[in-house]
Amino acid sequence: MLRIAVCDDTKSFVDELERNIRVWAAQRGINVTIRKFDGGKPLLHCITDNGMFDLIFLNVEMKQMDGLETAEQIRVKDCITSIIFISGSDDYYKEAYKFHPFHFLSKPIGQHLVNDAMDAFTRMKGQDRETFSFIVNKSQYTLPLSEILYFGSERRRIHVVCEHADYLFYGKLSQVQELLGEKNTKFLRIHQSYLVNMKYIREYHYKDVVMSNGDVLLISRERRKDVRNIQLLQNPF
Repeated sequence: MLRIAVCDDTKSFVDELERNIRVWAAQRGINVTIRKFDGGKPLLHCITDNGMFDLIFLNVEMKQMDGLETAEQIRVKDCITSIIFISGSDDYYKEAYKFHPFHFLSKPIGQHLVNDAMDAFTRMKGQDRETFSFIVNKSQYTLPLSEILYFGSERRRIHVVCEHADYLFYGKLSQVQELLGEKNTKFLRIHQSYLVNMKYIREYHYKDVVMSNGDVLLISRERRKDVRNIQLLQNPF
């Protein structure tokens, strides 16, 4: 789960940037949680109370505490979290680089710029190295999440479906879902019996999805709205 902060004192911009990040996450199949802040002080208070974010979008030009002052205090606490500076001017590049930003974006910021920045960030974080482990006949298997198409459940047996191999182990799909909720790779619960890797969904239909290997998986009635919302985020225009 990527913990992302968006900090800017213009509400309309913050809301638009949040939506752009959510569109990117839906299209890439990434788990994100996003917090919005209207200034540096609320952001710093949140970090003190709840811990550091994985990525912070930080506007340089804010009225009360500007982004550079905020970044300076963040770096006192942490030198690892990634910062993407945002500005309507290119005048701050030199000063901003004192705080080792991951990226610098100039307003206006469209969907393609957010996509490029977030793709670069997840590559840097090693998104494809996430794994899932389970036991089969007293032997532990560890698979890259990037290779798992979906998990299917039947009578306490979990079916792990990959591109070129399948596995069975005993467990509960709800426990698998809880474990995967902490990962960056997003698996979508479409049915009591199915937990699917979003990047391998080839087609969305009202009652089912078609996976990249051709498997057709039912969407339960109570989850159709959630699946539809994800589909709309993936195709916002």
